[in-house]
Amino acid sequence: MAYGTIFLLITASAPTNNVLGTINSLGQTSASVARAVGPALATSLFALSKEHNLLGGNAVYVVLIILAGALRWLGSQPDEIQDRDE
Repeated sequence: MAYGTIFLLITASAPTNNVLGTINSLGQTSASVARAVGPALATSLFALSKEHNLLGGNAVYVVLIILAGALRWLGSQPDEIQDRDE
């Protein structure tokens, strides 16, 4: 359900009908890169946190919580929405 919602929002963000394909392809590409890099990055951060005993081995959780908070704040920033047909 989340993927459908994300791609509905991506489609709604297209300024004109002419660029819908480009917007969707950029969305698909960035989602694929995130799915490829995310697990490796999180695993490496977890291993580094445990190996060097950063915050008792729990530094990975602090970093990920801060990242989630920053992304939530970024997503909540107001943006002017234009009608695609104008």
